[in-house]
Amino acid sequence: MKTYISSLIALLVSIMGSAQTMNINMGNVTYAIPAAQAGEMTFRDATSLTIGQKTYLLADITNIVTDQSTVTDNVVDVTYSGNTAKVRIAGNIAPYITAKVNGAHVTVIASEALANEVTYTLSGSSTNGSFYTDGDYKMTLKLNGVTLVNPDSAAVNIQNGKLINVVLASGTNNELTDGLTTVADDDSDAHKAALYINGHSEWSGSGSLILAGKVKHAYSSDEYTLFGSGLGSVTISSAASDGLHINQYFQMQGGNVSINSTGDGIDVGAKKSEKELNGQLIISGGALNIKTSGLASKGLKCDDNMTISGGNTTVTTTGSACYDAAEADISSSAGAKCDGTFTMSGGTLSLTSTGAGGKGVNATGAVTFSGGTTTVVTTGAVYTYGADDTKPQGVKSDTNITLSGGTILVCASSDSGTAFKTDYSVLTNGATVMGIGGKATTPGASSTCKYKKYTGVKVTGGSTLSYDGVSFTIPTAYSNSSAKVLVSSASM
Repeated sequence: MKTYISSLIALLVSIMGSAQTMNINMGNVTYAIPAAQAGEMTFRDATSLTIGQKTYLLADITNIVTDQSTVTDNVVDVTYSGNTAKVRIAGNIAPYITAKVNGAHVTVIASEALANEVTYTLSGSSTNGSFYTDGDYKMTLKLNGVTLVNPDSAAVNIQNGKLINVVLASGTNNELTDGLTTVADDDSDAHKAALYINGHSEWSGSGSLILAGKVKHAYSSDEYTLFGSGLGSVTISSAASDGLHINQYFQMQGGNVSINSTGDGIDVGAKKSEKELNGQLIISGGALNIKTSGLASKGLKCDDNMTISGGNTTVTTTGSACYDAAEADISSSAGAKCDGTFTMSGGTLSLTSTGAGGKGVNATGAVTFSGGTTTVVTTGAVYTYGADDTKPQGVKSDTNITLSGGTILVCASSDSGTAFKTDYSVLTNGATVMGIGGKATTPGASSTCKYKKYTGVKVTGGSTLSYDGVSFTIPTAYSNSSAKVLVSSASM
């Protein structure tokens, strides 16, 4: 032991005189301490070594290696390689970070005393690995070319409950997949998604990310999620339930997002005690492509207002309506569903619903089109359950539908579908409109622009229908041998 201690002292003395990094290796966890930060190093009873505010038990140290590498403060690097993983922790945060590695499953816990924003950088690959972290301070999750499959639970599980900056490193491809295990039905933080964040997240970086939710959602957050204007690509290759399941609100300013889900494409739920944009879904930029296939699935769903002011959004739902015996109600598949107002003021929105009873837009509040280009197609049949049914409407609202700007082109199913369906008023107030359906739409008397209605029109997919200066190239999937057509524009 004396010889070992003497050698260790000599090593520590030598490092003090050069611009080196001292790497204290404890199994697959390394604490990387720059010489400038080492300060006074103290031995206690020949059993421990204290550097700064952290004490290392000598029995836990595999070895100590010095090299010329640099250390970036406030960074934890996690590198995966098959069935193993290695963690490297910057020396300045060493006293506050505890890491454990079991095979390629990594757990990192930050103490309450930590007051620095830590960047956790994940790279490498494993088909039996994961990353879990918890703490009381905001953090950055940097995906730097990582591929993780966790057969048992979430691939990445963030429990900080604070702001989580998610960065897709430039030039990298990343992929996260969860495992085929049972999900708890209660409100616990059990396995909910391939990537789960307990907190709110803001996304940036021009890299790419593929998420596969084999058990439930592909991505889930307990608070709001913001996709920034410079975001790269996010692909939900599959989701057993929702593609993106988000509480509080979801805002998309950019990115190329593609979602293929069995449940809803994007589901935003209101959160108790929250006020800011609570339950809202806001799209102002980027490209969004959604395909859903489950019963009663919605491409876009939120508990409050839905606002689309930019970007290019395409939604296709193939799920039929379904009857919920517990609530004695019929729930339709829909391109976009919200329990508040729906506002389209810019960008491009394309909604296609092929399931029985499906809707393009289904809102409990007012629906307003004031800009952009919107195309809605429903081709499903009426969904009937006992004495109840739900029809494949184009745009449905429980209050007024206002068409004041932009271009709105709707093909509602020939099987009892209505282009614009409400028990209140459809107002043609300046938008360029062509609404085609199995049933007719009649605008309200308080409309500010003229309109015309045509009946018995044969509509064939792939052809272009033109009336009164308004043209619509009919999607190939749609046909109607005796359609009712509504046309309106500011120039009529």
